[in-house]
Amino acid sequence: MTKIVVITGANRGIGHGIAQSFAEADYKVIALNRTLCGADWMEEIQCDLTNQDEVSNAIDYVEKTYQTIDILVNNAGIRRYSPIEEISDADWNDSLLTNVTAPLWLIRKCTKMLSLSNGFMVFVGSQAAEYPFEEGVAYSTTKAAFLAMSKIAIQDLRYKNIRVCYLSLGAVANRPKENDEWKIRPSDVGQLAVSLASLSPRVMPTYVELRPSVPSSSHIPKMNALQNI
Repeated sequence: MTKIVVITGANRGIGHGIAQSFAEADYKVIALNRTLCGADWMEEIQCDLTNQDEVSNAIDYVEKTYQTIDILVNNAGIRRYSPIEEISDADWNDSLLTNVTAPLWLIRKCTKMLSLSNGFMVFVGSQAAEYPFEEGVAYSTTKAAFLAMSKIAIQDLRYKNIRVCYLSLGAVANRPKENDEWKIRPSDVGQLAVSLASLSPRVMPTYVELRPSVPSSSHIPKMNALQNI
């Protein structure tokens, strides 16, 4: 029987790479995307993750149509940069909604189906959670909360037959540019996610850190400082 993967934010970048890797491994991929990309190898549901009703309706559709979810990938996230004393309420609240609250909504909606399928849950995180950077108050704070959520999910959901894994990602070439050949590619993250999901149900890889083999040698401030970790 074909396994069902639900992933958020798969229209581009890391999410697209993860979705493509699962599709190539013969999973049925269902993507909750705010902006549709039109890929014919995955089923897209247009969904604003900051709208609880849309999230709920999307998962209700999956349950009605497929009756199960085997893998949930909480990938979608936003970045808002500003000095801490200048961060706007809008940027702060949007970051909390997208990076923290929406994943919680999804977990609550998907837990029953994941439990019945001995499912696997992936938190696609960032090293910004553990290595905060200047002007990153919204991003690093919400990513730290996302990391904490994954640790709690590991404890709470293992007794419901759900394995949980947090991926701590370094510099990823979401939109490849000149001179960034050294960065991780979205396909690298996808291959890792598929491999982890394929492990024996006896095994729960709870935290995996992925860094470029050879980081950038130049000093770059703010978010790009993570390139040197």
